[in-house]
Amino acid sequence: MSRKKLTGYPSKDNPQSVEATFLERNPIIPSVNIYTLLKLLSMQHKDKAAVDSLDLKANYGQLLDDAVTISRALKELGVKKGDIVSISMPNLYQGLAAFFACNRIGAVATFLDAAATPEEIKSYINMFESPIFINYDKDDEYNQNIKDDTCVRHIITLQSQNVNSISLNNNYKITSNQHSIDFNSLGSIADYQKKKIELPHSKKEDALILFTSGSTGKPKAVVLTNENVIAAEMYAMNTSHTENIKGNKTLTCVPFSYPYGFVTSALTTLLWGKEAILAPVVNKDTIAYYYAKEPNIVFGSPALLDLTMRNIPEDQDLSSVELFISGGDFLSEAHAKRATDFFERHGAINIEVGNGSGNAETVSIGSTPVGVPLRQETAGKLLVGTRNMIVDPDTMEEKTYGEEGMLCSSGKHVFKEYYRNPELTAESKFKRDGIEYYKTGTLGSIDEDGYFSITGRESRFYIMSSLNKVYCDKVQGIISTFDCVRDCAVVKVPDEENLYVNKAYVVLNPEYFPTEDTKEEINARFYIPTMLGGRMTQLKPYEIPTYIEFIDELPRKEGSEKVDYQALEQDAIKKLPQSKQLKKVDN
Repeated sequence: MSRKKLTGYPSKDNPQSVEATFLERNPIIPSVNIYTLLKLLSMQHKDKAAVDSLDLKANYGQLLDDAVTISRALKELGVKKGDIVSISMPNLYQGLAAFFACNRIGAVATFLDAAATPEEIKSYINMFESPIFINYDKDDEYNQNIKDDTCVRHIITLQSQNVNSISLNNNYKITSNQHSIDFNSLGSIADYQKKKIELPHSKKEDALILFTSGSTGKPKAVVLTNENVIAAEMYAMNTSHTENIKGNKTLTCVPFSYPYGFVTSALTTLLWGKEAILAPVVNKDTIAYYYAKEPNIVFGSPALLDLTMRNIPEDQDLSSVELFISGGDFLSEAHAKRATDFFERHGAINIEVGNGSGNAETVSIGSTPVGVPLRQETAGKLLVGTRNMIVDPDTMEEKTYGEEGMLCSSGKHVFKEYYRNPELTAESKFKRDGIEYYKTGTLGSIDEDGYFSITGRESRFYIMSSLNKVYCDKVQGIISTFDCVRDCAVVKVPDEENLYVNKAYVVLNPEYFPTEDTKEEINARFYIPTMLGGRMTQLKPYEIPTYIEFIDELPRKEGSEKVDYQALEQDAIKKLPQSKQLKKVDN
């Protein structure tokens, strides 16, 4: 097949789609909801394993049956089409079943962080005006507190002793003084709804509200329609081709409140017809347990990778693992090499370690390393069927292949809106040649094969008094390539003379010590000898960190496993020498 001549602009060439069929480049998104799509896709394998959640295992037929039961109970409790049901629980089977139940009757599900404070939970319940709140292992006092301060009508609690039970038929009667309903009694409530509910649903209807990571600001509530989710899944499948996807079991570690956890990991697994291993509590004591379930694909992150490498017993067999996908934070080539060596020592001789990319606004699927030739230095291949361009974030001028700028994406996977925030929604999108694009805020470049290389986040930059712009992710990306560095984060700090400079927080490899000599070694690495005997820098002089601090671990945003840059900025300001701080100016 001869390849057409490229124009030099990814938005016109769509290089990721060059070898795709017409229908792959122009997929028809069925006008159904996600529940119906799963029901149709699983008709031939209802007895196949779908979910492995702690000691509870369910096949596709059981998952769909439970969704029907729960949906009838929700209808009996007064849930209407368009209502937003708030769910706050770890990655458990019951959370998946509750989502499909909501989707079946046209209700919108939102997953709230299971570790959030009651105040945060209450603020979201009131913002979404949720009539129903579903939670895990909460006592009567907690539930009464939620009820007193919110508009919620009913609270449904999954008791910890029932976490491994698939039965929903505990006897229950609703009483006026009851603070919560037992999740496992929903079957008896559903009995009141004898009529089978199979309502027609449009793909344009809202399905999910999930959240951005909030690593540089407050998380935004992202509204996703059925079409957004189904389109993202179809684009990903047409890029990867299902027959190229190795193995049957996937491990889902990222919380459901993030699209990478719920959609990319769990929902994609089910729509592929595979088995989702759910990890509700991930720490040093539980990680070996989840790997013992023999996953073939691990949807993880750099933080999960480090947790794995430090806490898997030396004699544990990991030969089942064929692909480790890093999302959330980018996995450097050096980090990936350490991971490959680790998995190979544990028997995974065919392991591939790759990066993906996405935003909540694109259903967390923007590019994929699954089922395509792996290029570890990239974030995988852009999705077949989507349009993408790289623009100068200041001028919005389109860049050519290999030029760095901000990624902008177009497709039916682009989110509907930020919840009740039309101004922010409009600000995040623009039209070019009659096509609407979403400004992802992710910096990088596209090559002629449609692979996307990430260099950082557009929001993580600062402007100095000299008007020079410094991208923190670019600086930390360079530092992360140094032999002595295991992990790194760079943040801006105030400076009286320059307005801002940057500080590097560095986690060293075990064989190096946090000394002044090591700092000097890092600083020396910024300079590369030239053939003429001089030196050139990998960074511009003003980009080189003014401060370097060695720490044992980078702080992470709870739940998302992303680096908590806000915490580091606050720490950096607190530790600044007094003489370097900006003077306060009276108004």
